[in-house]
Order: sequence, then C-alpha cells, then structure tokens
Amino acid sequence: MTRASIYTVGGTVQAGSGIYIPRQADEELLKLCREGAFAYILTARQMGKSSLMVRTAEQLAKEGIRSVIVDLQNSGGQITPEQWYLNFAMRLKRQLRFKADVLAWWRERRHLSVSQRLTLFFEEVLLAEVEERVVVFVDEIDSTLSLDFTDDFFTAIRYLYVARAQNLVLKRLSFVLIGVATPSDLIRDPWRTPFNVGQRVDLTDFSFEEALPLAAGLGLAETEAKRVLDWVLKWTNGHPYLTQRLCRVVAEAGPPGPQCWGENGGRVWLIAQFQVEREAWYPLAARSGGR
Repeated sequence: MTRASIYTVGGTVQAGSGIYIPRQADEELLKLCREGAFAYILTARQMGKSSLMVRTAEQLAKEGIRSVIVDLQNSGGQITPEQWYLNFAMRLKRQLRFKADVLAWWRERRHLSVSQRLTLFFEEVLLAEVEERVVVFVDEIDSTLSLDFTDDFFTAIRYLYVARAQNLVLKRLSFVLIGVATPSDLIRDPWRTPFNVGQRVDLTDFSFEEALPLAAGLGLAETEAKRVLDWVLKWTNGHPYLTQRLCRVVAEAGPPGPQCWGENGGRVWLIAQFQVEREAWYPLAARSGGR
C-alpha cells in the first residue's frame, strides 16, 4: 500500500483499507445500538457518517446482533408509494436472508395502507424470521425530502418505537437514521406529531490527537509529520474529508524543503500543493476561511 493510498477521499472507509479515525461518536453509537436504542446521525456531508455506520454494523455482527443497511438514495426518484415501501421490505429480506415470501405477503394485505403494511411486516415477518436483535441503518434519509409520501415512513418508525411498551418483541428492533436532514424535516405535515424519538449522535471534526494516525502516511520523520499534520488541521479545521484529502496531496508531493519550516513557509507550501487539485480548493478555502 502506498503512502497516499492510506487516505480515504470519498466513500466509506472499508475494513482493512485506508485509515479509519475513531471518534467519540463511535463509542456512543455502538453503545446505543447495544442497548437497542433508536438513534440518528444528522450532520453535514463528508463527515464520515457512512463509514461510522459500516464500522458499527461490523462490530455488532461480531457480537451477534444483526444489521441491515438501507441506502434510500438507491430507491429511485420516479416511484410510487407502493413500489417504494415494497422495495424497502424486499431489501430487508435480501440482507437478512429469511424465507418468507414477502411479495405474496405484501399483496395479500392490499387493503391496508403501505405504512401499515410496513409496520406489520416488521412485527409479523422480520421479527418472526430473525431471532436475534436487529438494527436497521437507514442512510441518506434526506433523499426522502423530494417525495411527497414519506411522512408515513417516519411516522411508522416512531410507532415501532412507541409500541415497544405494549409489544416486547419490538424491543429486538431498533433504527439508526443517517443523513443531512434535521428531525423536524422528516415529518413535514404540521398537523402530525413531529419525529421526536431517538437519541442524537454528534460527529465532530478531528482533533489533533484523533488525527495523529494520519501522520504515518505523510512519509516524513515523526516530528516533521506531526508538524505538517498540524498545518493541515489548521487549514481544514479538522473536517474529516478535507483533512484526508489534503494529507493525500501532501503525501504525493513529497517532503517540504527547508525553507518551508518557518512561520509562514508551511502555509505557502500547503497552498502550492493543494493547487494540484483545484476542484477541491474552493470548499477547503470556504471551510477554512481562506487562511
């Protein structure tokens, strides 16, 4: 693996590939999932939400807790409510690999609304087929904001949470919602109860201590690598994507010359290196305030 290849600049950090930087959110989310709590991670893009989701699901699997990851961005835009909800149920079946004929079950209950069928599906099919606890990660939930029928989806999730008090089986089921929307965006009908269940998990920017593993890929002596990493973090404010991207640029550029170690030399050198990838320059400048 080359030095630059240890940095992930887009997509998720898969197990065994690239450097994954654990943060406080890792411990918080894993703890909530172990407890069967409902949780949500709603923050800006490129903050590492999907990588956190994948890593948490991998850890839960080691502990005997089943996980399902449903990316709503792949559900399509031109779609009917019937297709959207059935597609959601079918994706759960494929990942959990249970035997029930979901299509037949779904069609037999056409007299019910799609959201009613979905809640019954969890109760009568999924939890009947899967004996272990199940965590459903729902990624890219903001993609639902362009659809006019998904208020019922989040209302159904809220129902599954509230109904735990009467139906103990539902305590084996929990959800983690992931995206850039806010909880108030999820149910837009002002006459409905807002989406007010679940615990928020905050994803923070990298601190210097958290980001230290990234210094190993810069190809510099330890002291110099830490200094360059400090330069990078001052530019990116610790933003995960921008930090890894600038580290990759630095690693590919090679070590800075002696003239760069002065007070302003590092700043000038970073600017020169980052011009190599101009398409990423503008978000970096906006994020860092143009320092």
